[in-house]
Amino acid sequence: MRKSISYLAGAGLMALAIPISATALAQDEAPPPPAETSTDMTPDQTAAYDSWPPDQQAAYDAWPMETRGYYWTLAPNRQELFWRLSDEDRVLITSMSGPDRESTWEIIEARAAGGEAPPAEPAQEPAEEPMPDGGS
Repeated sequence: MRKSISYLAGAGLMALAIPISATALAQDEAPPPPAETSTDMTPDQTAAYDSWPPDQQAAYDAWPMETRGYYWTLAPNRQELFWRLSDEDRVLITSMSGPDRESTWEIIEARAAGGEAPPAEPAQEPAEEPMPDGGS
């Protein structure tokens, strides 16, 4: 009987030790260092990145790698417009296929040419208010 209790106590401690060990390991692992620049950037891209203000560099560093890579494929006018988009829209346009992406860029450029900032969501027309009963 004494051996059974020892085995049960040992098994109970082992069950507790596994989650604690996993938690301890997770805490011991150092978080990856912030990506200041992509190692895939050309010298010209690195120079452009280095010329940006710190808040713009931080925004770029927060983008997924696919979005960073896509940014450098854009023409300079589209790069400028890309900065005006929300982070969600940047990731969304990065994930689009060629034809969808191109039609989206046409909309963004048309809105920018009209003096409007590209909206994060499509603009909705305000609902017309009904006229009071006495009005004609």
